[in-house]
Amino acid sequence: MRVLNQLFLASVFCLLTASSAIAQNNMVRIAASDSDSLYLNIVIPETDTVQYSFSRYRIGANTHPEARAFVNGREVKVYESGAFVDMIAHTEDTTGIHIRVSLNGEELNYNAMLVRPQSVIPEFDGKVISNISMKPDSDLWLKAGELLEVQFVGTPGQSVVFNIDGFKRNIPMQEVSEEEAGYPGLYRGFYKVLDSDVVYNQFITFKMKKGLFGYEKQKSEHTVSFNGTPRVAEVVVDDAYLNIGMGTDRLGGARHGFLDKGVLLNIDGQKKGNYRVRLTESLSAWIPMRFVELREERRTAVSSLTGNIRISGRSETDLIRLSLSEKLPYITWQDINPNMIYVDVFGATSNTNWKVKHKSSSGIKKLNWVQVEDDRFRLEIELAHSHNWGYSVGYGWGSILNIEVNRPPVISDPLNPLAGRVISVDAGHGGDSRGALGASGIEEKVITLQITERLTDLLEAEGVTVVLPRTDDSYVYMSERREMTLDSGADLLVSIHANSIGYGSNPLEIRGTGSFYKHLAFKPLAEIMYDKMLELGLEDYGLTGSFNFSLNAPIEFPNVLVETGFVSNPEEEIMLMDPDFQQRIAEQIVEGLKEFYLNHATIKALEAMPDK
Repeated sequence: MRVLNQLFLASVFCLLTASSAIAQNNMVRIAASDSDSLYLNIVIPETDTVQYSFSRYRIGANTHPEARAFVNGREVKVYESGAFVDMIAHTEDTTGIHIRVSLNGEELNYNAMLVRPQSVIPEFDGKVISNISMKPDSDLWLKAGELLEVQFVGTPGQSVVFNIDGFKRNIPMQEVSEEEAGYPGLYRGFYKVLDSDVVYNQFITFKMKKGLFGYEKQKSEHTVSFNGTPRVAEVVVDDAYLNIGMGTDRLGGARHGFLDKGVLLNIDGQKKGNYRVRLTESLSAWIPMRFVELREERRTAVSSLTGNIRISGRSETDLIRLSLSEKLPYITWQDINPNMIYVDVFGATSNTNWKVKHKSSSGIKKLNWVQVEDDRFRLEIELAHSHNWGYSVGYGWGSILNIEVNRPPVISDPLNPLAGRVISVDAGHGGDSRGALGASGIEEKVITLQITERLTDLLEAEGVTVVLPRTDDSYVYMSERREMTLDSGADLLVSIHANSIGYGSNPLEIRGTGSFYKHLAFKPLAEIMYDKMLELGLEDYGLTGSFNFSLNAPIEFPNVLVETGFVSNPEEEIMLMDPDFQQRIAEQIVEGLKEFYLNHATIKALEAMPDK
């Protein structure tokens, strides 16, 4: 590991401790009253009272590099950056945190608390049906075989039923055990939808027995529908996407891909703000309701026969056109060895009896089509070159589906493969999105911008036109970063980040570098960048595919997310703050780009050199 020189340390600490109270990143700063030599900056926890459910909690702070630090009485290592970290056990309802630093007889202290959230047990006066945890919690449209689940919280120990208004009455509900619910009075009921059930926008009425003949009643806020006629919806926004299921995480749910504005979808269900899209008899997807508008009229499912296929070439791309009578949804993916692109069009039935291939389409080696199943028509496109440099799928004039495939860049000078190229370099985070936070107080957004600036200088020296979605401490939306890259005509994108663990993981145990990609076609770029980062001596955190990050989602250009190191690890934090190490990271990325272009671009044949 490179040891930071004193000048660099002084500049870093000057930046981090500029404020005598709260620094810009909300660190709590405590300074000795009679000396400037000792200070204590609390990075994690970020407040003095933290609501926290898990059994371990990470501490991150910084002080004078020569000070001693103690967390709940146990001494912890202070690194040359002044950072120190620890993990504390949170096994009680309230866990105290005491941090103490000392130097030359002076001492500073900080106290905080972890508080385990407690379930609030509702109390009711009389027989009550409340709207606490009530289900349905959104309008539902279910089909045969699906299960309707209803619930509410009310007075414990009662006899309750529910009605599906205008359809079924007095369906029993059961009180969930207090052990499972965490409190008494949670009631649940179920109904399985049958083929013969037809319900349209009906409310649920909950009923609690009240005396011999009466009931306490409460109507749901949301409605349910069963079966019914499928509807057609039209995509009305750019960058609409299809989700595979209803699951989600911090990166969003797993997605099939994006759809053009104007695409028509067959809708046969609704849950939690999403419509269910019927792709085939055996395959459904989900789309957020805000992306589409239901057509007023009820109609049969949208479909189309496929027409002929035309394959032609342009100066830098090849174009495949498939004739359809409607703008249908599609899913695309890739393969390598051989270099393939697949496009499935849903609602399409083959009536394609010929294809026309022009000589100009030099980048397309072969195209086949197959009717995979009812309503699923597949294009199988084999490319003539060894690597996929990006492509687009969407509708052009009318309802003609266009697949435009980029040809590899042409390298005129193998000794200078980056000359004349256009490359997008994305500095992760920015503005209010600070990203990961190190114990010294350094923010990921600062590190990524510094590395990007060094990388830009190196690339420009190689003759590259560098596209920079972020050039200062401002936040740029992911859609804007993608559009800037597309509009510039960049060959590819490299997104620079620094990694971090969560609050419940030990920062001393987790470290290393990783590269991330989503689409299989762009795995070779990620592999090269990963290898180049490992050459810096960083540990192996892994090569991650199918990563659902916004800037790994585009298929129009090769892209890679480089997690340079863990800023949450105090040793790697020092490295990531070191200007020399940042320069080495930038140099390795440049070397990786050269290798990628030499391996996968087209090398123009050199003219014979005249004899001297």
